[in-house]
Amino acid sequence: MRISFARKFMPIGVGVAAMALVLSACTTGTETGGDGEAEVGVTADTIFLAASQTLSGPGAASCAPSTDAAKLYFDKINADGGIDGRTIDFEVVDDAYDPQRALANVRGFIDKKFALVGACGSATAAATYKTLSDAGMPFLFPTNGVAEVVKPAAPGVFQILPLYEDQTAALVRFGFEQFGAGDIFVVVNPLGEYESAIERARETAEQGGGKFLGSAVANLGTTDYTPIALQIKEAKPDFVVMSTGGSDSAKFINALVDQNALPAKGVLGTSSSVAGSFLNSYNEVAGPHIYFGSATQLPASADNECIQLLSGGDFANDPIAHIGCASAMAIVRAIEQTSPLTREGLMKTIESWGNEDVSPGVFAPVNFSGDDHIGLATLYIVQPNGPEFGIVAECPYSEDDSAAGACTTLG
Repeated sequence: MRISFARKFMPIGVGVAAMALVLSACTTGTETGGDGEAEVGVTADTIFLAASQTLSGPGAASCAPSTDAAKLYFDKINADGGIDGRTIDFEVVDDAYDPQRALANVRGFIDKKFALVGACGSATAAATYKTLSDAGMPFLFPTNGVAEVVKPAAPGVFQILPLYEDQTAALVRFGFEQFGAGDIFVVVNPLGEYESAIERARETAEQGGGKFLGSAVANLGTTDYTPIALQIKEAKPDFVVMSTGGSDSAKFINALVDQNALPAKGVLGTSSSVAGSFLNSYNEVAGPHIYFGSATQLPASADNECIQLLSGGDFANDPIAHIGCASAMAIVRAIEQTSPLTREGLMKTIESWGNEDVSPGVFAPVNFSGDDHIGLATLYIVQPNGPEFGIVAECPYSEDDSAAGACTTLG
């Protein structure tokens, strides 16, 4: 089929006037910054957000619930009328925890979406944060353990959760405070700057009068942790310090139980272990020996919007889903407080937060500033009890171990 096109000409004055009307129509309702230019990803009736998430591969079971829960919260906001008349369009694409694939996803979002909702994955966060920051696109609340992403504070990159290296230091201090100093053995997946997590655990143990007996690194998705369990059985540490994904954490704990290799005083694990995928498959015999760091209160308050939204569903007891939904609450809070709604304005809003209670009963209040883009300074210590976690202590943490206060035992 042959299609022909016809041009219609008009006088110059009429053409200019018509073009002005077209441009006006195209920009009507689009948020503008101080220079009058339209903001990316914001129209009269829609705010476009996106996430690059691990939806396939070994980390999917732990990671996917965070963006699934965030979408449920955004859908709730839309059903309630949106934010100042705008609904949220939230697109989630798979990166399979592949840094290069995540970077390609992000490059496709920069000129189309208002902000990137941080998803699960230190390696992907490290691969994408600079591109996002350089483009002026907000990167909001990723689950990340790589210090360079937020230290020093990169423009537009904000994280609620503490870094794994700071968590391991806080966990060792907790263990020594509660049970006395001892020897430690560290087991990690290559999550974030895992070498720093090992080193901080070693330094904290030695400063507290303990010894570092060694470490082991296992790839995420390792199926058999028996060799590492046997290594630990031979080393006989007082504490095992671990920073592994949820499913891997369960497999590792189960191997320790099977080999009668649980440490004398306790297993201390970072928040990467605090996931529904752990609760679904760990050997409950090990429960009394386990102390994990958590960024969220567990069990969370029944009065929290997210907990009410997730109750009765697949994510009711999944801490990763709680984090995703609570982070979505924080994003909505920031958008509501920003007028006019621009990327730069949103960044300034978040940097102004001091003791901001963005998700009461899930997160502790958060604090940000121009040179500090990590929101939480509190780590909850939780234990698994059947199908859920419960808080046993609350620990402040700091980059400077000597400046961190003592943990407070709860309940």
